[in-house]
Amino acid sequence: MNGPADGRGGGDRLPGLESRLFDIPEDKFIEVVRLLERVRDHPDVRQTFAALRPRLVQVRPNRRPTLKRVLCMPFEDVLESFNGVDVPVGRIERRVIDPVWRLVTECGDRALIDQLDRQVQETAPGNLNALRNIGRRLWPMAAQAIRGAAGGAGEQEAGGQPQWRALQGDEEMRRQLLDVAAFLEIGLTIESLKDALAPRPLAALDDLHVDAIEQAAQAVARQSAGLVYYLLLVAASHMANPADLLTVLNDLDFGKARREQPVIFAQLSGLVVTNLEERSARLESKDCGKGCGTGHSAGPGGAAAIAPEEAIAIAERLVASIDTTSAAMDVLADPAYRERLGAVKVAVRTMVAGTVLDTAPAGILTAVPAPAGNGRPAPVDEDAQAAAEDHARALRRCEGLAGALGLHEPLKDAMASMEKGLMARAQALLVDYPKAAGDPDDAETAEMNLFYALRLLELVAGPAKADRLRTAIMAATGEFAEE
Repeated sequence: MNGPADGRGGGDRLPGLESRLFDIPEDKFIEVVRLLERVRDHPDVRQTFAALRPRLVQVRPNRRPTLKRVLCMPFEDVLESFNGVDVPVGRIERRVIDPVWRLVTECGDRALIDQLDRQVQETAPGNLNALRNIGRRLWPMAAQAIRGAAGGAGEQEAGGQPQWRALQGDEEMRRQLLDVAAFLEIGLTIESLKDALAPRPLAALDDLHVDAIEQAAQAVARQSAGLVYYLLLVAASHMANPADLLTVLNDLDFGKARREQPVIFAQLSGLVVTNLEERSARLESKDCGKGCGTGHSAGPGGAAAIAPEEAIAIAERLVASIDTTSAAMDVLADPAYRERLGAVKVAVRTMVAGTVLDTAPAGILTAVPAPAGNGRPAPVDEDAQAAAEDHARALRRCEGLAGALGLHEPLKDAMASMEKGLMARAQALLVDYPKAAGDPDDAETAEMNLFYALRLLELVAGPAKADRLRTAIMAATGEFAEE
């Protein structure tokens, strides 16, 4: 910050507070957040909240309600994520929130806004029903204000209103503002559907979920057939695999929007493909590729690389989404979509190869220490062993993706290389073990290193292939004699 926050030289206090708030216990963190929320309009406090957002997302305390937050409720599930590769289908950028709020407060019913703001201030955190009752009056008014102010450049120029100029002619911003207005118009139906599709993310759709989506679509269609699409975007955002919605979409009864159903299906299908492309693009920005060591180091531009186990989890979700999308979109018979899905699969393959296979030697083998030149065993590195075990599990999980991603041969080569390398390193430790056997502490360290090497070999090659090493270790350490 450039100057005092309070005119008494306190301008540097909040930046120091930001770092300390990441380390304090959760209950104290929530208490401080409550205090900061009382003055959150202060520029320094807004900056502090921005810095604390990662922990706020993790802790998810019941935040002090504000009218601005109530305004965002119908479209909060399609807001872009702060980090990670998973992005909601049809996302709204977070940069849209402040312009939306500005348009509502400048063009909306000022008396109603003041009344609802007082009600929000009297509402306890976590009282969702009370907030939805406030939203019942806020959202339609806000939607009308947004449409009136951002309906189009020509309309604003003709009307002489200043709101369009405030957007600086940003057409993408205007498009998203109009999307927000659509979500707000069906806010109550969206909130009811979110309850029916809880918890989020929804692993699989059952009959109750499908019925809830169908009933909500029919209710929205009675209001406006064009708004059904926005309801379905929220439904898709609640699913672990948004493409699952495509598999049931053509079987739903949309009521008055029945005629628009094929168009909606095509729109959502295209959007799901675009979403997969965006997610794969984020993979490329996070993946450090070859030569990144364990996969936990910083990638280009300082971005954290994807850890091997995280990479496999992401790949499994994306491959499932690609397969589901491809099957659901066969009805469209559009080769362009197949090509785009194929390109996403190539990106996933590249990420898995670069993050899990290519980094296996550095991520797994280096956890087994080489014999020390002075005859004393190297100290046990618990963190390196834990990371290596995670990497080994990720390597084994690649077997489930090898067919879909065309990784059979690279995976086979990587597994064979790891098996051979781990066995060689363990044998070297076995040869060196007698040098440490005379000192109890050294013997304990050496034995732990041997059994950690055995553990990695079991994870990579399976218990059967590790039996020979297990027998050799037990013979060298006298385990058989003790029995």
